[in-house]
Amino acid sequence: MDKGFFLILSLGCQFVFLAADLIERRLTRDRRHGAEPLKPTSLMFLIGVIFVYGVIQFGGLALIPKTEILLEAIRRHLTLPVLFPSASQTLTVFQWTLLGIAGFYIAGFWDYIVHRFMSHSQPLWFTHEYHHLPNELCLGLPGLCVRPFVVVAVLPSTIGTLVTMCAGLALLGLNRLPLMPLVYAVIFAQMLILLATHSSFFLQFPRIHHILKYTAITTPQEHELHHTVDLKGNYGNFTVLWDRVFGTYLDPLKAENQGHQLGLSYDQDFLGAITMGKWKLPADLRERFQVGRYCNINHKPTGKAS
Repeated sequence: MDKGFFLILSLGCQFVFLAADLIERRLTRDRRHGAEPLKPTSLMFLIGVIFVYGVIQFGGLALIPKTEILLEAIRRHLTLPVLFPSASQTLTVFQWTLLGIAGFYIAGFWDYIVHRFMSHSQPLWFTHEYHHLPNELCLGLPGLCVRPFVVVAVLPSTIGTLVTMCAGLALLGLNRLPLMPLVYAVIFAQMLILLATHSSFFLQFPRIHHILKYTAITTPQEHELHHTVDLKGNYGNFTVLWDRVFGTYLDPLKAENQGHQLGLSYDQDFLGAITMGKWKLPADLRERFQVGRYCNINHKPTGKAS
């Protein structure tokens, strides 16, 4: 998979997933919000928040080296003895497939470590709080479709993944393999999973969980539990393998894990979530733009939703 094809395919998939969510939201609006319609001014407000969040996100990502540069730098400085020398620097399709699967779960390991111990740590919670702000999962909401401080998690997890993969290949004497096509394939798989696990459309199909649970690929039903007010677990964005290994797995089929409210357990809004709570929207603006539809404002923890 080359870079151009990767970008086109990624943008196309994001558009399709977003369209599916917006259609689902349109069809279910009465069931979710009763007689209260979404005002045009509220819609424009959400679009404005998405724009601001997007500027912060892409501005942050522009400050870090591209994946290709990181990969080249790691390969240049990583010197390890070859324990299992290989006579060839080429792999069969089957071997590439195995390497891709290994790369996916290695990336999942570093994602788990960073997500659990960095993003959810008290000092760095402000870099992830906005992502848990929405009280429903939908790709059209700020914090889910755009993530202002995602660079804080992306950089260490990317470096960890590349170092681990390069070290493993170096020990096999395969340090000259062209890895970028494989990297693009893994990133694309991660993107599809991220889209699906934050999609209101895909949450409607529990069959997805029954099919994918044997692969340890994170399902929408599993990741929804991570976004609840009171449950702690399912930190793997792409795979719950490491949640199972380290004892943080939450099973969506268990009765005690069902019916929990989503969002934050305290009062917060779109401004407070990117200013460490120092500034929040005034009460009149919260009401005017219907912020309470999407955020738990003036919230008192209740655990399960009534």
